[in-house]
Amino acid sequence: MVVKVAVNKKQSWAQNVFLHCMFFLVTFSAVAQQSQEEHESHHPDIYNQAMPVSQTSKNTSSNNQKATTNSEGNAAGMGPSMSSGMGPGLGDGMGPSLSPGMGPGIGDGMAPGMAKGMGTMMEKMGDPKPKDLYPSLMRLTLFSAEKKQEVLEKAIDRMLTGNQLMINGFTALAVADGRQDFSEMQSAITLIEQGLSQYDSGLAAKRAIAEDQEPRRVALSWFKNQMNLLPTSQGSDTPLIFGISPIHAGVMLILLFFISAMLWMYGFKMRRAGALLKELENESAQSQLPPVAGSVNSEKSSLNAIDNSTASPLAPEPPSSNAIQTTVSKKAVFSGNVKVIGIFNETHDVKTVRLAATDGSNLPFNYEPGQFVTFSLSIPNQAKVTKRSYTIASSPTERDYFEVTIKREEQGVVSRFMHDNVTIADELAIKAPSGKFYFNGSGEDSVVLISGGVGITPMMSAVRYLTARCWEGNIYFLFCTRSSNDFIFERELQYLQARHKKLHVLVSMTRAEGTSWMGPQGRLTSQLISDFVPNLPAKTAHICGPPAMMEATTQTLITLGMAPGRVKTEAFGSAPPKKKPSDIPESNKSSAQSGFEIRFAKSQKKAIAQQDETVLDVAEALDVEIENSCRSGTCGSCKIKLLEGVVDMDVDDGLEEDDKRQGYVLACQSIPKTSVVVEA
Repeated sequence: MVVKVAVNKKQSWAQNVFLHCMFFLVTFSAVAQQSQEEHESHHPDIYNQAMPVSQTSKNTSSNNQKATTNSEGNAAGMGPSMSSGMGPGLGDGMGPSLSPGMGPGIGDGMAPGMAKGMGTMMEKMGDPKPKDLYPSLMRLTLFSAEKKQEVLEKAIDRMLTGNQLMINGFTALAVADGRQDFSEMQSAITLIEQGLSQYDSGLAAKRAIAEDQEPRRVALSWFKNQMNLLPTSQGSDTPLIFGISPIHAGVMLILLFFISAMLWMYGFKMRRAGALLKELENESAQSQLPPVAGSVNSEKSSLNAIDNSTASPLAPEPPSSNAIQTTVSKKAVFSGNVKVIGIFNETHDVKTVRLAATDGSNLPFNYEPGQFVTFSLSIPNQAKVTKRSYTIASSPTERDYFEVTIKREEQGVVSRFMHDNVTIADELAIKAPSGKFYFNGSGEDSVVLISGGVGITPMMSAVRYLTARCWEGNIYFLFCTRSSNDFIFERELQYLQARHKKLHVLVSMTRAEGTSWMGPQGRLTSQLISDFVPNLPAKTAHICGPPAMMEATTQTLITLGMAPGRVKTEAFGSAPPKKKPSDIPESNKSSAQSGFEIRFAKSQKKAIAQQDETVLDVAEALDVEIENSCRSGTCGSCKIKLLEGVVDMDVDDGLEEDDKRQGYVLACQSIPKTSVVVEA
C-alpha cells in the first residue's frame, strides 16, 4: 500500500518528523489488521493471474460493493473540510472515484473506522491528497499502448485542473490581499500550491510519454522532489561491473594497485632483512672459529719484537680483528692505493682528508698515534711524481679509516693540490706508516704535549687515542696559534676535556687583538708552562711545530729542569741540518772547504759536494733518482747503501738497527766527511 503525505512547507521541521512518524505507526497498525484476502485485493495485477476467472469476477463484484461503502464512509469521516482542504484532487486521487487511483482495495485495507480516523488526521494535517499518477507511472512500463494513452489523458486533465486551481488561487489571493484578510490569503496560497503540485505531476507523466523516458525514473524524481529529499546523482544507465560506475571502478583499481605495491615492498624488505640477518649470523659464526696457525705465529713473532723494557702500564686487550698492537714493527709497511671518503673544513685554510681501503675493508696497516703517511702524487705540470709526508691525525683505534689534516700553503705544490684538486672517491698512492715520533702511553703515567699551528696533528692523534682507551695518566695539552680563527679542532678539544677529567688543555693566542679570545696571549713562556704543568722535570714532553718554536720550547723545558733525553720533537718538514765547521775533523778541513767527491755506483755519475750539501742534494743536481719524502730523516724513504767513505747524519730515525749494521744511510741527512761511494 503506497501512501504519500505532502507536508505543508509552512510547517516546521519538527512537526514534519513527528507527523510522519505518527502516520507510519497508524499505517503499520492498519496493515497488521489486514487479512490475506484483503492483502490479495491490494495487488490484483499479481494475484488475479493465479485466480480463476469466476473467482476474479466474484472478487471484483465484492470489491466494488466495498468501494461504494467505503467511499461513503470516507466522505462522512473526512467531511467537507477535507474536501476543501485537499481540493479537486480528492476526486482524482482519493474521492468518489477512489478505484481509479488506488483501487478497490482501499475499502478493504482501511475499513470504515480506519478511513474515518485517517480522514480526521488528514483534515488536521491539511495536506493535499495522494496523486493517482504516481502508481500509474511506476507501473507504466508494464502497460499497453491503450493504457499509456489513458495515462496521457489523465496527465493532460491533471495539468488543466492544476492550472485552474492556480488561477483560482491567484484570484483569491488578489481579493484577500485587497481586504487584508490573512486567513483567506493563506488559503489562497495553499490552493496555488495544490494546483502547482497537480500541474507538476501531470507534466512529469506527459513528459515521460512524449520523450520516451523511463516513467519509473521520472515518477521517482518527482516523488523525491515532493518529499523534499536530496536529488540522486545522474549516473550512467549501464553500470560497468556489479553496478559500479566507471569513476568508482577506477578509484578501486587505484587502491588495489597501491595495496599491492605496499605488500610487495613489505615482502621485499622482509626478504632483505632476512638475508642481512643470515649474513650477520654467518659472520658471527666465522668470528668464533679458532685462528689459523699461520696468523697465530705471525702475532707471536710480532709480539716478541716488542721491547720489554717499555711495557705499557695498561693491561693489553685480548687480540681481535679490531685490536691495535701496542707497537708496530717498522717492516709492517703498506704501499698501495687508498680512497678518499670524506673531506672536512677545519679552519679557513686547513682541511681534513679521510681515507679508507679501496675495497671498504679495514685499513691494511697498523700505526701508532703520531706516525705519518707518505703520499706519491701525480700533480699536473710536475715532471716527476711528487712525494710528501703528513702526520696521521686520527686515532689508531679507528680501523675503518685514517685522516690527515693539511694546511694550504700558497707556495706549497702538494698542499694546494690536496686542497684544490683532491675530491671524494679519488684514489691516492701512499706508503704507511712511518716515523718514530709517537706516544701511546707505554711506560709513562703522564705526558706533556706541546704544539704550534698545524703541528697539532700528531698531538691530536695521541689525545684521541689515549682518551678512547681511557688512559689513566694525566695529559697536559699546550697549544699555541695565531688567533681563534686558526684554532684547529677547537670544539673537539672542548668536548674531550669536558668528558675526560685527566685531560688538561692550555691554549695561547699570539694575535688575539680584535677577537673574542679571553685566554692567555703570546707565546708559551716558562712561567706559563711551569704554572700549568706540576712537577715538570719528572715528565716526558713531545713537541711539534715550526722549527723556531720547537727549538725555543726545548730550551725552555731544559731550563725548567727537564732532562734533554725526555724532550722529543717532530723534525719532519724542517730544513736540512747545517754542519758547523768545528764539527769537521782538522785533517779534513782543507778538503771540506772545496768539498768531497760523491760517486754513484749504479748510475756511473759523480760530483763534488759543497759544504753542507747532502748526498740527496748532489743526486738531484745530477738527476740521479733517489726516492725521498720527508727530507728530515724520519720516513726512511731515501735509504741507500754506503759502499765507501764516511758520512755524518744529524737524524737517523728512519733507519732500523739492522739497516745501520748493513751500512745503509739516509741520503737526505748524509753530509760527506770523506769522499764516498753510494749504491744509486
